[in-house]
Amino acid sequence: MPTEISKSAALALPAHIAEELDNYEQQIRQYRAGEVDETKMQKLRLHFGTYAQRQEGVQMQRIKIPGGFLTADQLIRIADAADRFGSGFMHFTTREDAQIYYVKLDETPELLRFLAEAGITSREACGNTVRNITACYRSGTSATEAFDVGPYAEALFQYLVRNKLNQNLGRKFKIAFEGCAEDHSGLRIHDIGLWARVKDGQRGFKVFLGGGLGADPHLASLYSEFLPAGELFNLVAATLRLFDRYGERKARMKARMKFLIETMGWDNFRLALDDERRRVGPVQVVGAALDGRPVVDEGLPVKSGETGRGRTLSQRTVEFQTWLDDSVIEHKYSHYRGVHVRIKLGDLTSDRARKLAEVVRRFSASQLRISIEQNIYLPWVREKSLPDLYTALKEISLADRGVGTVSDVTTCPGSDTCRLGIASAKGLGSALSDSFQDGALRKYQELARPLKIKISGCPNGCAQHSISNIGFYAAALTRDDRTVPAHFVTVGGDTAPDRAQFGSLLGKFPAKNCVKVTESLFAFYEREKLINEKFNTFAARVGVERLKEVIDALRHVPSFKDDPTFYEDYGHEHEKFAVRKGVKGECAGSTVAEVLPSINKAKVHLAQSEALIYHKEYREASLTAYEAAAAAARVPLYQRLVDPFTSEEALWEFENLFVLSGETEGEWQELTSKFDRMKRDATEAGARTILDEARDFVTYCAREENSVGARSAA
Repeated sequence: MPTEISKSAALALPAHIAEELDNYEQQIRQYRAGEVDETKMQKLRLHFGTYAQRQEGVQMQRIKIPGGFLTADQLIRIADAADRFGSGFMHFTTREDAQIYYVKLDETPELLRFLAEAGITSREACGNTVRNITACYRSGTSATEAFDVGPYAEALFQYLVRNKLNQNLGRKFKIAFEGCAEDHSGLRIHDIGLWARVKDGQRGFKVFLGGGLGADPHLASLYSEFLPAGELFNLVAATLRLFDRYGERKARMKARMKFLIETMGWDNFRLALDDERRRVGPVQVVGAALDGRPVVDEGLPVKSGETGRGRTLSQRTVEFQTWLDDSVIEHKYSHYRGVHVRIKLGDLTSDRARKLAEVVRRFSASQLRISIEQNIYLPWVREKSLPDLYTALKEISLADRGVGTVSDVTTCPGSDTCRLGIASAKGLGSALSDSFQDGALRKYQELARPLKIKISGCPNGCAQHSISNIGFYAAALTRDDRTVPAHFVTVGGDTAPDRAQFGSLLGKFPAKNCVKVTESLFAFYEREKLINEKFNTFAARVGVERLKEVIDALRHVPSFKDDPTFYEDYGHEHEKFAVRKGVKGECAGSTVAEVLPSINKAKVHLAQSEALIYHKEYREASLTAYEAAAAAARVPLYQRLVDPFTSEEALWEFENLFVLSGETEGEWQELTSKFDRMKRDATEAGARTILDEARDFVTYCAREENSVGARSAA
């Protein structure tokens, strides 16, 4: 059963978290009362990971899991949250997040307090921010890793969360870490991909910049073969500042960093970034423990006398051996193993999650990881415990074979809950998985074993379909004025950095035929492949046109009278399929509130500051003058579609967008630090100084407002 929220625990929340959640709650009340507009409410809730669901009146709550690292206690807390506030299940994503569904907006602040008590946050899980920072799920346990990247992912998360660098970007921004010799993190589909390296005894990273998926995917380019680890935060800060300053904001679908690089050109972007890095200088990360994490217990190596595999694994069933082959991998320490737990389509009920947490406590030192394949990884399992672990997982129906194989299909929620979803990705994913289990695809399990199938519910690519061996993304067809669920099919995608490529498009097929499309492609591969020829190599050799010929007949849609099942979506049988018209997702939503900021508000603050000086309230006078400057900064920022949450952000954004770009022609240098320093002076002289400075700045911004108005009128 879910645990009760204790008032003592709630009182123990850090002050800044308690304050921001209280403000979130107050803003929701004002929104309900009509005092906060829809756009402002949208922007605020997205910053807290609260995302409008396809079903009216309920929300999806995205929960940030930095690096994908969870404890057993935290998994239980998420399960309890799913029961108390959602629909009793959770979904794991390709960004190593957790999501719960059917949450009421008015209950989200209490939900987030409940999670915060267990050290879990949703801050900046959505919106125009740095999204969850992912890391290789094997970090700290892989025999091939250069070093453990987990602490770096955690430290970077701590540095960026709530950081002004990360609050008002043009669009979302994604960062990934990989430590192993192999890439388990998809480095080249990220805005920043960081691959651990050691050079002359020094830690560092091979750096890729500018990747991204969606309808127009880009592979990241190599920025540096070796960036010393001490320069990591400098690089990230400089990249974010540059993206914030020059990135597109008006044309939202062109607002990712990949398009900024495309517009500037790679060489010019590199030069601009190198210059920005010099401007940023060293970034000190206080308290970040970047020298690795301790191993989980003091029992390493295994005590003398333990015989390991020979004694403990001698009694093996075929079923156990199959699970062992699929799920268990080698470890950094010889008597330990890493164990994959298959979470079908990323979905886990809260009851089963609590039972899994108990298994994690018993067998994996209370630690687990979420992988980008939407599965769970147990990093600290003793080899001798594998038979008992298998039994424990089997008892809770989580010992399925096939993890990481072709039958382990990756999907996003698609049209089941997502506003942008066109067809059901999960429905097709279930059909494919079932066919590998006991259907037409079963005979290809070994042939296609290492391949990846990924299904997205729309072109945005949340399931990363474009980098899979066979990818699907949802669409629609029409026949006789009826709408038919369909999917585009791609082949040949790969994310390995040295051979990364996006899949080639084969065409659009009715959803009902997509299992047959997969079967036909594998049959063709089996029939005509060369000895030891891999699928992607085969696809490239035979070519797209030949592959299209093989599956062309499966494009056909029979009439509704001949086969009405073609007009129903997977998982939604006996429902009329229709594409929702005019529905906007929130990935590319509005960025500025509907109420225009006015220079008059800044002038009111100036008058108040002057009055406070007259009454000898110098501290308040300085703070009010500061607010006048921030209110003035919002006016030109609004013209750039930037709507900061706080006064500090407003001044910083003005400096980043206007001063550092040279648009102020040398005026207002070091604006942020200057005003921040002046507002702390509680003397009469200090109050008069900041008031004079604020008055000049308000006049400057008013002049800009007038010039913009004049240009608009012309």
